[in-house]
Amino acid sequence: MGKRDRSRSRRRRSDDSEEDLSPEARLQLMEVEMETLKAENKELRKKLVEALRKGGGSSGGGDRHKGRDEKKEKEKEKEKDPPRRKEKDNEPEEMASDTNAVLLCNAQMEAYNEPIPNNIPPEKRLPLVEEKLKKFMASFDDKVQILDLNSGKTIIKDRNTFIKRYGCVFRESGSKLQGSVTKRYYYDATGRPTYCIDYEVHASLVTAQPGTPPDGKLGVREARTENLIVLYEEKGGKITRMWLRPDADKHGNDPYAGEDIIAASDAFKAFEAKVKELKGGKLGERIFHNYHDIPTVG
Repeated sequence: MGKRDRSRSRRRRSDDSEEDLSPEARLQLMEVEMETLKAENKELRKKLVEALRKGGGSSGGGDRHKGRDEKKEKEKEKEKDPPRRKEKDNEPEEMASDTNAVLLCNAQMEAYNEPIPNNIPPEKRLPLVEEKLKKFMASFDDKVQILDLNSGKTIIKDRNTFIKRYGCVFRESGSKLQGSVTKRYYYDATGRPTYCIDYEVHASLVTAQPGTPPDGKLGVREARTENLIVLYEEKGGKITRMWLRPDADKHGNDPYAGEDIIAASDAFKAFEAKVKELKGGKLGERIFHNYHDIPTVG
């Protein structure tokens, strides 16, 4: 910087005498001053570069590049490990669904009643059993269970056992197997879960011998008719649990047993108490159907 100040001092001191110089001399003097300024600027630039290097400095553009790089790294980490939803009591989250217990019960009973003849070779009959079982199982949850209402004990503990039981039923019962719902109580709900209590009759039902594996490989019972009361629970668009009890009063078979008669029975009171327990003490609206009242065409 001192050199530049001295150069300016020399020029100020010589300003008074420059007026006496010829144009050619003045031009030469200006050329000398330009060369001096170039040399000084070069020296200043060199010192500035050295100062920036020592300070590890860079322009704001470098910081901006660094910021963008860090942002990209954070986005990559989020993609690798997306935020997890908080689990509540380790239970599966209930999904919004446009179905309910009634619709699912109707669908599974429709599949249940698809006839499979017994008088065809196994290589033709077994694929039909598999197809029917697939349609039937579409209404049930992966963790479906069947429980005894009276004792609370589990009859069917998981989906695998469930499939074995109904694979046996469809394989051994044949074309005469027929399930029907004669009475139904549906408990309406704006949210989930939904429930219905069905009075069912199962004709020509064949199952494994008591105390043997549910697939029937160690023997099956004779075909029979069973009258059952079944409570179905729907969650997340699937049937998750079923509670069973024999219809000892045969209310399901009696076309004159209406809502009030059935509601006064001990069996129904036990089922409705279970629904109330499952719904947190609030039953909500109850809808009754007596399907004996529906006229048959033909």
